[in-house]
Amino acid sequence: MAKKILVMDDDPTIADLLTEALADEGYETFMTTQSLRFYDSIQEHKPDLVLLDLMMPYLDGRDELKLMTMGIDKQIPVIVVTAFLGAANEEQEFREAGVVHIVYKPFDLDKLVALVKQTIGEPEEKTA
Repeated sequence: MAKKILVMDDDPTIADLLTEALADEGYETFMTTQSLRFYDSIQEHKPDLVLLDLMMPYLDGRDELKLMTMGIDKQIPVIVVTAFLGAANEEQEFREAGVVHIVYKPFDLDKLVALVKQTIGEPEEKTA
């Protein structure tokens, strides 16, 4: 079974781009553009990795990280993908919440895919 990745970004263009690029690499991908659906998506799909935007309406990425640490049994690694340049100032808090990398927009897609592989490994081969 392929490794699962959940993409959470309120910008559908970015969410689609990341979801499709990672699916092309062989990962099983899911996305949500609605921050209020994020926690349900985590429970439903049980991803191996989350790509998370920080600046979103309703619940921002910090809120989502708090929900993850409070309500999920295993810690899921998170790669933050953000345009918020101040994220580096909060790096320690992010690390404590499971963030393994912070990537700034605009990002290099190939480098981001390499970070995904570095974090959770290559996607597993699907058996027919």
